[in-house]
Amino acid sequence: MSPLFAQFCEQVCLMIRWKAARGPVADELAAHLEDHAAALEARGLDPETAARRAVEAMGDPYALGAELDRTHPPTVPRLSLICLVLGLLVLLAGLGRGLHVAGVAPQAPELPSGAGYTLVIEGSAAGGGILGDYTFTPSRQAGLAQAWLGEYEIQLPLTAVSSRPWLPSPHFTALAASYTDDAGGSGSCSLWAGKSYLLGASGMLLIAEPTPGATEFSITLSAPTGESIFFTVTLDQEVPPS
Repeated sequence: MSPLFAQFCEQVCLMIRWKAARGPVADELAAHLEDHAAALEARGLDPETAARRAVEAMGDPYALGAELDRTHPPTVPRLSLICLVLGLLVLLAGLGRGLHVAGVAPQAPELPSGAGYTLVIEGSAAGGGILGDYTFTPSRQAGLAQAWLGEYEIQLPLTAVSSRPWLPSPHFTALAASYTDDAGGSGSCSLWAGKSYLLGASGMLLIAEPTPGATEFSITLSAPTGESIFFTVTLDQEVPPS
C-alpha cells in the first residue's frame, strides 16, 4: 500500500471508536484509493501524482472518520464482517466516493452539465467538510466546460449528505461561494441544486469566465451561520483565452 494511502487510512481510523471496525474500514478505503489512482495513471499521471490526487479527492480524513464512527458507534451490537462491509459501502456511496444507491445516497451530476456544454479540460477536486447537518463532498471529477457560443465555465459537482434521513434537503442556493486562482483572478461562484435523495442532495458549483492561464482554483463555501469549508479544483491544462 502507498505510504500516502496508509497515512490517510490511519487518520480516518483514529476517529472510529469501535476498534473491530478499523481493519475493514482501512481495507475498504485502500481499495477505493488504489482504484482511483489506477484510473489516474491510465490518464497519463505518474504514480506519485496519481496517489496524491486520489488522497486529495477523498477530502478531510477526520471528517470521513467521524461519519464512519457515527455509522458504527461502539455501543451498537457487534455486526458480522459481511454486514460491516455492506454498511461501509452504503456510507461511502452517500459520501459520493464510490458506489451510489439510487434514491437514497446522493449521486453527483455528470460532466459536462448544461445544454450545449462540452467538457474541454478535465480536472480533479479536493476538500469539502461539514456545514451544519450536512457533509459536502466534491466529485472525483471537475473540469472546464465550454458553451456552444464559446463561453468557459469551471464545473464542480457536489453532494451533500446527512446520516439522518428525516432532515430536509440542503439548500444549495442559500450558500455563498467565492474563489481565487493561481493566475491572479478572483470572484464569486454560483450554485444550483440538482436532485434530492433520502440522505441529502446533489448540486453544482460554477465559476463563470475563469482567468485565462489558471489551473488551480481555491474555493470557499460559506453558510449563513458563518461556517465555511474549502475546495480546490486543479485542471490538467491551463484555461485558454476566451
